Order: sequence, then structure tokens, then C-alpha cells
Amino acid sequence: MRLIERGHDRLRDNAMHAMGKDIIATTMRLTIRFLGLMFFAIFVALAQKPNRPTPDSLVIARDTFWDMGPPLDYYDLIQITKNSDGLALDQVLVTPHGDVCFQPAKVEERRAVLHESMSDLLGGRNPCAIPVRELNREIKRCKKCPVFSGVNVTMLASCNGKDRQIRMDILDRDIYDNHPQTPANTSWTMELLSRLQDVLGPGSESEPIFDLGAAERHSVPEAPLANAIRRGDYDSLFGKGERVSAIVVEAGLPSQPQPSVEVVSVGPILPTTSVLPKYPPIAIAARLSGTVEATFDVDAGGKAENIAYLNGDRLKMLQLGVSDALATWKFPESARGKTESAQIRFNLNCGPQQR
Repeated sequence: MRLIERGHDRLRDNAMHAMGKDIIATTMRLTIRFLGLMFFAIFVALAQKPNRPTPDSLVIARDTFWDMGPPLDYYDLIQITKNSDGLALDQVLVTPHGDVCFQPAKVEERRAVLHESMSDLLGGRNPCAIPVRELNREIKRCKKCPVFSGVNVTMLASCNGKDRQIRMDILDRDIYDNHPQTPANTSWTMELLSRLQDVLGPGSESEPIFDLGAAERHSVPEAPLANAIRRGDYDSLFGKGERVSAIVVEAGLPSQPQPSVEVVSVGPILPTTSVLPKYPPIAIAARLSGTVEATFDVDAGGKAENIAYLNGDRLKMLQLGVSDALATWKFPESARGKTESAQIRFNLNCGPQQR
């Protein structure tokens, strides 16, 4: 009997053990299946891109820099706003002074209307959906490469109610290389800027590198976007610690006096006809000023001849203007056959002067 009872107990224990193993195995399978489903759901959720609507407005800040000048940098800000006609484009170009005397800082405004949607203008690409990792990779693609010119671009977009800055660097090789290996987002930015330029007009590439003409100061536009730049609202978009607002303020200051020419003395007999010498542009470029002293004879026709300069070669570029003017002067009959002298002063009215 005892042997039979022990056999029953052993069978019961084995059955219980087998049942426990089945329960554990079933529990593990269910747990693994649950975890698998959970990880799959997380993966799907992460893989799905959030629905980010295309922004209704966009601001593009651009710093275009060249390897010759000054100025070396040109700035502009383009504001794109959705309206009932399509898109309103407002651009403000800010040019720093080249030569502080003859190339003052300048601020210009341009406006246009584009009859299309923001999505059409952006070529179907949404700046709010560009991954940060892609942007960082493009910015760091050529950290040690020599860069002589290019464009630093920062876009400001409202993405789901939050402002987002999108930075892209356009290198000189992106602009000038016939077969550029330009990343996708940078290439898209170049196409966008090209489209905007077709509508608004050329930017800094149309500015003269050296301007030898007289300084012409333009008034700063009293427009909302220009005023916002003046207040410093967009300084942070340009980087490099540049305060574009300070350039706008400088452009609104009173202009420097223009270079001047005056006849100090002529004698002993005054001419009956005289024109004021012109300030030679080459002398302005060389920052040359001073008083030219000349002697000359008056011929039988009352004109100056045998002109001699007492300043030597130091003011030779200014003497060119004097010679051209003296060739047009006429003297009365009483001065014919006599020697005359003249002193003519050229003044830059800006910076160090020579006497």
C-alpha cells in the first residue's frame, strides 16, 4: 500500500511540476509577445514624422561675404508673409561703409508680391521638418577648408507655435564649382534665394567693389522691417557678433562734407574767365589733399602757358586737375606777356589733411 501511495504522490508531483513549467513558459511567451508589441509600437511612433504645417511666415537673414573690399560683408533680411494675394515679400539690404568718408553705410528697401503659396515657393520642403542632425552635419562638413567668400543664411520660422532658427552655410565652392557636391538642404536654400532674387532684384553682387565717386548718402527707409532691424530685433540671426542694427543707425547719421576745391589766390592780374578745377578721382582714392602752387605765363591770346608747379611731385595727382582748369582760363590784355601765379586748395573734408 505504501508503495502504491508513494507512486501516486510521485505522479502528482510530476504533474504539478509539469503544469508549473507550462505556466512559466506560457507566461514568458506572453511577456515576450507583449514586450515585442510594445517595442514595435514605440518604433512605429518614432518612425512616424510629426505633422508639422508649413509656416505662414518666414524670415531669411543673409550675410554675404567677399574676399575683397571693403566692405567685406553685405547683409539683407527678407520677410515672407502670407496674405490674400499670395505672398508679400519685404527685403531690407544693409551695406556697411567702405571708406568712411566716401562710401557711407546704406540701407535700401524692396517690396514685391508673389502670387503663389508658401509651399510652392519652398518647393514642397517644410523648414520646420528639417532634422537638426542634418543641419549640423552640413554646417560641419568643411570645418578646416579655406573659405574666401560665401553666404551665411539663417531662417526664422514659426513651427507649431515656437520660433525655430535654421542655419545653413553656402560655401564659395557651392557657388562657383561647376560640379559642386552641395548637400541637399544647402542646395535647396540656394534655389530659394535665387527665386527670391528673380523677384526682388540682385543683391550685393551688384555693388561696386571700389567706389571713387562722390559720397551719396541715402535716407534710411521709415518702414516696419527697417525699424525692426534698427531696434536690434534681428541682430541674433546674423551671427559673428555682428550688430546690423548699428550699421542701420550709422546710415541715418548726417553725411560727411563733400571734397572741396577753392582758389586761394591768383595774381597779380585776375582772369576774366576761370573755372574751378575738379578734384581728380585718383587723388580722392589716394586720400590726397593740399594746396597746389603754380606759376605760368600768359600768351598773346590771354591763355596760360609754361605752367610750373612749386610743390614738386608730392601733389602731382592734384596738379592734373589744375592743369586742366588753367587750360580754360582767359586773362585780359594787360596780363599778356606777364607771369602769373595761383594757389588752389584741395580739401577732402574728412580724415587727415595734407597742407
